[in-house]
Order: sequence, then structure tokens, then C-alpha cells
Amino acid sequence: MGHRRSFRSPTGDGVPAPKATPPFDPELSVALADLGEESREPLTPDNLAARQRRDATARPRPTAEDLRADGRFEVAELRVPGPPGGPEVTLVSARPSGLVGPLPLLYYMHGGAMVMGNAWSVLPRILREWALPLDMAVISVEYRLAPGAQYPEPLEDCYAGLVWATAHATELDIDPDRVIIGGKSAGGGLAA
Repeated sequence: MGHRRSFRSPTGDGVPAPKATPPFDPELSVALADLGEESREPLTPDNLAARQRRDATARPRPTAEDLRADGRFEVAELRVPGPPGGPEVTLVSARPSGLVGPLPLLYYMHGGAMVMGNAWSVLPRILREWALPLDMAVISVEYRLAPGAQYPEPLEDCYAGLVWATAHATELDIDPDRVIIGGKSAGGGLAA
């Protein structure tokens, strides 16, 4: 049997002293400097509104007309039943124009630390880089954001939208047996 070691803090209260934050790799210093201080600022209740405004400016919400890209994509905003006891969920459905289906579907959840972002701002790149070359449909879900929404409400919104989309596969012209669930950052956590 091994021996247990006891740790003592400098104050003698038995709690280990906190370790210093390790430094970043020196090669990252240029990239970190370009990010600026604001990006490294902790997210707090006091600065949340300002961070949300900065995010909305950095990732502007395109209109349906913007997403249609001169007719290259079909785009529709759908309001579907939400989770039991919850509000309706907004889904943004998009697909390359002129494709007959049923198409495979990417069901996507946006990033934003669960407090920022929207279902629309992620779509221009996803449509251009994934939907068009892969001949697939995309549905992006607008889930409720914290702190107004408490866990598991955002997850329940995403699930309710997914259940609705697969149940309405025929009218959406998607293949319910070929659905990819994905997301970025907080959306990746919701997807998992």
C-alpha cells in the first residue's frame, strides 16, 4: 500500500495553494497579440451585453435574401413546436437550388459560448463550402441562449427541432436516414 501525502497551503489551512497559470507557447505570442485584450477578457455578467453586441457586429445576421445568393440557394425560416412546455423553435432550412431530393441533411448548431450567436450567421460559409459541393440540405437551429435559458433548455430546443425535421422529411425533401448532426464550439457540445 502506498502512503498518502498531505499538502499544506502557505496559510496552513490544508488547501493546496493554487498553481500559477502556465505560459503560452512563445510561438503563439504573435497570434495572441492579434486577438487583442478583449478576446482574452473573461465573460462575466457585467460584460455580457457588451460581448453580445461585439459578437453581433463581428457576425452579422444575414437576411434570407442574402442567403439565397442570387438564387443559388433555397432558404426558408420555419417555426416548429419546441420541447414540452417550451416555446417554438426557429429552424433555418437551406439547400442548393434546383436539386431534387431527398437530400442528405446537415443539422447544425451555432457556436457562441451558449450566450451569443444565431442560426443565420453560420449559414453563408456552410452553404458555400459544404451544402453546394456536397449536394446537401442544411437546417440551422436557433436555440435559446443563456443566461435567459437554463440548461438543458438549449439542448431541448435542438432536439425538438431535429425530431420535427426528421418527422417532416418528405415535405423538407430530405433523407431521414442520412442526417449529420454538427456544430461549432458551443454548438459542437450540443451536437455531442
